[in-house]
Amino acid sequence: MFLTGVTGYLGKVLLVKLLSVCRNLPDNSICVLVRGKKELSASDRFDKDLFNESYIFKQLLKDRPDARKAIKVIDGDVSKSKLGMTPTDYEWVSNNVTSIIHMAATTNFNENLRLAFEINILGTKRVLTLAKQCKKLLSMVYVSTCYTNATRHSGTEVREKVYPINFDPYEVIKDVTAMTPEEADKATPHIIGNHPNTYTFSKMIAEHIVLEEKENVPLAIVRPSIIGGAASFPVAGWADSYIGAAGLVSATGLGVLHGMNGKGSNIVDFIPVDYVVNIILSACWHTAANPPGERMPIYHAASSTRNPYTWEDLRAIVVGFYRRRPPKRVVGSVWCIFIQNPFLFYLYHFAFTRLPATIQDARRVVKGETPKMVAGAKVLYKACHSLSFFTLHSWLFAAHNTMALWESLSEADSVIFPFDISQLNWEVWSVLFCEGIKKYVFKEINDLENKGTERKFRSKL
Repeated sequence: MFLTGVTGYLGKVLLVKLLSVCRNLPDNSICVLVRGKKELSASDRFDKDLFNESYIFKQLLKDRPDARKAIKVIDGDVSKSKLGMTPTDYEWVSNNVTSIIHMAATTNFNENLRLAFEINILGTKRVLTLAKQCKKLLSMVYVSTCYTNATRHSGTEVREKVYPINFDPYEVIKDVTAMTPEEADKATPHIIGNHPNTYTFSKMIAEHIVLEEKENVPLAIVRPSIIGGAASFPVAGWADSYIGAAGLVSATGLGVLHGMNGKGSNIVDFIPVDYVVNIILSACWHTAANPPGERMPIYHAASSTRNPYTWEDLRAIVVGFYRRRPPKRVVGSVWCIFIQNPFLFYLYHFAFTRLPATIQDARRVVKGETPKMVAGAKVLYKACHSLSFFTLHSWLFAAHNTMALWESLSEADSVIFPFDISQLNWEVWSVLFCEGIKKYVFKEINDLENKGTERKFRSKL
């Protein structure tokens, strides 16, 4: 198996799942593409970020001390020709790999368009080229996003298909890759049109390239919505960074986020990270067992049509949790509201975030400390602005293929790889997510108010 993107949140959980479930893997049977960083080689970075520092990998090693032997780390970069691999490594993958899961991407909403194209589009194209040369390939899964179709009207159904576009994606790729990063920045609003950011636009084009060039590759696409904390695996509520959904919950819990430019009654399409992993692995198995031929099945890893949940529901639970159990690093009162009007939201942000930050910085200067609160308030406002498109709009992501995939699992496999979102209790999940952020992101891992309460919530989930 060949994996990209394993150092990311989703990739870590998927790799731990594989190593936990497949207990008799031969040495080097899971091949991971990792980019070296600064003074660290790819292998050293992989060991440092995952096996040496990640909580879930440390827990894995307690049960499987030899787990690292199953992994072959290859130095590479999806933004480089032939994925940045040496000829020897490229040939090894071509001769030995039977399945590919491509998760690597830049998920930065405000990424430079040139770089977003290089990683999200051309990187995917390079992985597909590799797949065509793999002599033993049985399946490939490309991880995209539900929001490739974010230009569709709010409230409408988005089906599990690649929708037609009114431009030639190859011409756009040619134009953008010929630009300098500075030129791409200036041209971005014109090029992406109604898309909210370079991330959704580049992933949308990548899907069209995959559809056009897949040829005989047995390939499926998995589209996650907003990935949140784990429902149960590797531990309930697991989160490990301030990225994505965890960032919003963290900022609210710390008392720095008091408002969002959005509509509370809109659906917040969360999906637990372990459900996404289980859908990916199930799709990988199903594609190998039932080659799709010319078809390219698409699976929505989403909750909006099967078990809808609103932003207001989430807000109430998050605020209630952190008022009862504030983090040690809390910097202000915990509350948050939704404001639909952008101008009113700006005034609200200025009054309750920017102005208090200015006062706090003034106090810091008087004390001889470095002012940093205003800078943080600016970052927070920018983040809220980037997310406003998704809090002001909502879609209904059809999940017919995903449910058919679920029903194809045996009873035993459905226990090992659960992803029936209709059975998830959102209230319980939200509390566990808040708990997970407190423990694993805020590093208050031993600050459990009541371990019995956590066990009770897990059993309910």
